[in-house]
Amino acid sequence: MRATAAIFERSLVSLSRYPKLKLAKIELDEPQEYEVLVKISSCGICGTDHEVLNGDLPTGKPCVLGHEGAGIIEAIGSKVSQFKIGDRVLISFPSCGKCRNCLRDQPRYCELAGPLSFGFQRLDGSHAIKLANGDKLYGNFFQQSSWSTHAITLERNLIKVPDSIDLDLMGPLGCSITTGAGAVFNELQPEAGSSIAIFGGGSTGLAAVMAAVVRECETIIVVDPNSNRLKLAKKLGATHVFKSEKEAIAAKIRLLTKNRLDYSLDCTLGGKMVPAAMESLGILGVCGMVGGGSPLHSFKLNHADTLYGKRLIGIVGGGGKTPNAHQQIMQLHEQGKFPLEKLVKFYPFKKINDAIRDSFSGKVVKPILKMN
Repeated sequence: MRATAAIFERSLVSLSRYPKLKLAKIELDEPQEYEVLVKISSCGICGTDHEVLNGDLPTGKPCVLGHEGAGIIEAIGSKVSQFKIGDRVLISFPSCGKCRNCLRDQPRYCELAGPLSFGFQRLDGSHAIKLANGDKLYGNFFQQSSWSTHAITLERNLIKVPDSIDLDLMGPLGCSITTGAGAVFNELQPEAGSSIAIFGGGSTGLAAVMAAVVRECETIIVVDPNSNRLKLAKKLGATHVFKSEKEAIAAKIRLLTKNRLDYSLDCTLGGKMVPAAMESLGILGVCGMVGGGSPLHSFKLNHADTLYGKRLIGIVGGGGKTPNAHQQIMQLHEQGKFPLEKLVKFYPFKKINDAIRDSFSGKVVKPILKMN
């Protein structure tokens, strides 16, 4: 069938020059056995999209990005059993369902997560989309490529969205929101009355703030260079905010917490704040690292900051199980305990370049494209 998608053709030279995507007609395959065709209603713009646009993550070109899609199922493959035409769904992380980690009920750590997310093709090497003139087009980004009016995705990617929830608001649960909130809920699991420092005030970091509030953390610290995001962090429940990203930030946090910071969470791309996050911890503290980055990114830790029972754990997609992790956040949102609407700004699909510019500049925390 034919659809309209945002096509990315060139690399971004620097953050001061934004990419220009163009809308074009594409052709989609029929769904394979375990695939689903979703009419995309909305899709978020995420940090991982940024990394592809920046050239930090490789891709074939031209390609279609987008991995925080939400919409309504229009067709299903012959072996799809958990969903039906007309279901309202959000599209999350892909997994194979067959490797040892998937069989351990740890789909975020699927052994094929790399090729499924960044291979820009199906695992069998075929492509779900092509340009309307028949030319090759790289899709299957996170097995969805949802910067499009329609997307082919895997049944295992999908989570049902209740009729009582705004479907267009749920797409970011597919990646950034679940990544931040899930890191707190599923991996760090802070106790009531504990302290946590969150490095990065984007959508992932602010989702972590909301989760820390739900977990009843007594001290919630947010570090970010953007004053507006720090103000929003305070409104969402942060007890303290710091604008500095320099080395002195760890000393400030240690002074504030009397060297007893229980948890820290790095939500910056490339893990650039991990050293400060580790240095901020008290004895037996735990640091989580969720920010993605180029395979060439690295950081250094002082030996003393790895002693005294401190732990550093890498967290993919917030951990947890699909769809449990997403359903938990949706339930909290319905209860008014997870005000996701405070993070977002909607853009019509034809304004995708404006949305990307505002996302890169930090003007908007979480842009969401509305396809209709």
